[in-house]
Amino acid sequence: MRTITSSIAFAIPGILIYLVVHLAFWPAQMSPDSLDQWQQLLTWDFEDTHPVSGTLLNWMFYRIVPSPAFVVFAHYMLFALATGYFLTELRRWGVALPILVAAAVLFPLFPPNFLTVTTLWKDVPFATALIALTALLLRGARSGFILPVSAWVATGAAGIALVLLRHNGVIVAAGVFLVLCAVRPARVPAATLAVVQIVAFVLSKTLLLMSISAAPQSAQLRSIIALPMLAAMIRSDVHLSAEQEQTILAIAPLEAWKSVPCGNVVPFYFDDPRVSHAGIEPDKVFSTAGSLAIQHPIVALQQELCMTELFWRPWARSHEQVADTPLEITQNALAAQLKLTTQSKIPGLANWLRWFRGRYFNGKGPFNRPALYLLVGLIATVRLTIIANPLLWVSWLPAGLNCASLMLLIQSQEYRFVWPSVAVSLLIAVFAAGIEVSRRQSTATLHNARVIASDS
Repeated sequence: MRTITSSIAFAIPGILIYLVVHLAFWPAQMSPDSLDQWQQLLTWDFEDTHPVSGTLLNWMFYRIVPSPAFVVFAHYMLFALATGYFLTELRRWGVALPILVAAAVLFPLFPPNFLTVTTLWKDVPFATALIALTALLLRGARSGFILPVSAWVATGAAGIALVLLRHNGVIVAAGVFLVLCAVRPARVPAATLAVVQIVAFVLSKTLLLMSISAAPQSAQLRSIIALPMLAAMIRSDVHLSAEQEQTILAIAPLEAWKSVPCGNVVPFYFDDPRVSHAGIEPDKVFSTAGSLAIQHPIVALQQELCMTELFWRPWARSHEQVADTPLEITQNALAAQLKLTTQSKIPGLANWLRWFRGRYFNGKGPFNRPALYLLVGLIATVRLTIIANPLLWVSWLPAGLNCASLMLLIQSQEYRFVWPSVAVSLLIAVFAAGIEVSRRQSTATLHNARVIASDS
């Protein structure tokens, strides 16, 4: 009970901050992806473009109160509670209460946090599960991974949530448990849970889809992850065989391919009228992209570095803007059909946040870059393994694997994809700072005691 009470207490500042921002963008921020998922929820005409299990979670909240406002409210309530549980775990590691109280207030004030959690995106419950899994790994490290069955069940459940909420979740969850097998006391339960994650993934993509007559993600849409590589090859004017050229030209003419920026293939795929989706033959697309990447490894490496700049480049280019939340319900034909419009309860705050977003996310400084916070989290993890517990290398596993799993899957540089790892990295940084403060205070106390003893 003390864990629950403490988690709720640490969650309250976040819930209040998120609620105020939510009121400014009432009933929710919704992008085209949000609207598509909302339509599926209303019609029960499901497609696994957005994992159906995540859409069903939203449907459960919708059954309580039929409004996107309540679904978003439920999302950030759970997110705040997971954050509260993480801070409660840090308390058990000896982090001072004033530091945790400050974190409980400052963490939700981090702009990507309060903007993202008020958007109807699957990335929010995914981040909740990522934070919970990280906190449970910290609990395991505290006890040398000699844990009761209930703790392993909770850890496995957090992993399954990742599997069900985003397509890359199975790589993160199964990867965490497979790596955790390196810790001897955790070997058997971790290996078992790795298998459980894979089984959960298979069932969610077969039995679940069949039970609700949901369409799987189309092969043409899955092919989008190979298109950036093809575009990179065209832009670099590499030599193409007749078969490779035929596969590429069946999708779009060369001039269309050359117009695709290296960091975002989404507008090309969805909006360019020159693209023929019927011309996409998935097997040929993947084999062509793979063979070209092998033939031209430098071009392939340059393309991957460009697509993943969110992960590793902590500085912004001039006038570069990171794609982030819409700060409204995006008005398109589907929004009009669903009769959804922004109805701000605090329009003055909404306007200020729009101005602030433009200043924050558009500039040369590092503070708008996810890579800065990922680097801070990684350095904090290394420091924790040195000064607190060698097993604390596990703390950055979920955040790191989320980034690693996106390396070949990411199609555009949108903050929301890597944001869950940013949130976890910030909490790990709080952990490292708190342990450092406690360590220095202990050293100072010991020094003072020795001085007093010497004087005596």
